[in-house]
Amino acid sequence: MLFESLSKLKQQSILSSILFMALGIIILICPERHIISMTVIFGYTMLVLAIIMMLDFVVSKKSIMDYLKFTAALALAVIGFSVLTYKNDVVKVLAWLFGFLLVCDGAHSMYHSFTYVRRAKRPGWWVMAIVSGLLIVTGIIIFANPWWNTPSMLMKVIGGAILFAAVVSIMRLIWTWPLRD
Repeated sequence: MLFESLSKLKQQSILSSILFMALGIIILICPERHIISMTVIFGYTMLVLAIIMMLDFVVSKKSIMDYLKFTAALALAVIGFSVLTYKNDVVKVLAWLFGFLLVCDGAHSMYHSFTYVRRAKRPGWWVMAIVSGLLIVTGIIIFANPWWNTPSMLMKVIGGAILFAAVVSIMRLIWTWPLRD
């Protein structure tokens, strides 16, 4: 049971670190004139992901978790449609979304640092908890957005924070696997 959940966590960490790294690099490289195009791509991506999640619901066994995923898919579709409709004002909304994503990923990493890294008796397991806490603080700062007023600067900050989330995912991948006694 423990090794099955660790294997699932390992797959999630690999996937999230690759996705975060690619997204962070794309956001950092993106010139200011392509920010609107990038938000349109982001909106369509959310709509496609929502449609895939809804189609998964159609073929599922209809458990409570499937209904929750379907509800999340509906919310994702509404957000994607809103991004496409209000693409000129969406950069601040993207800051909220990415801030929320970073807070969730930091909380996920914090949970796994206390659940698996500490149990694996890794020396310095608390470093993973501190880095996860920094990820949560970074998400809150981006969510609050007190300093960045231009869309290009906000996108650079979001890109850097997403790259930091990729580093935390890689650390989670390395540190969660238990040591052999």
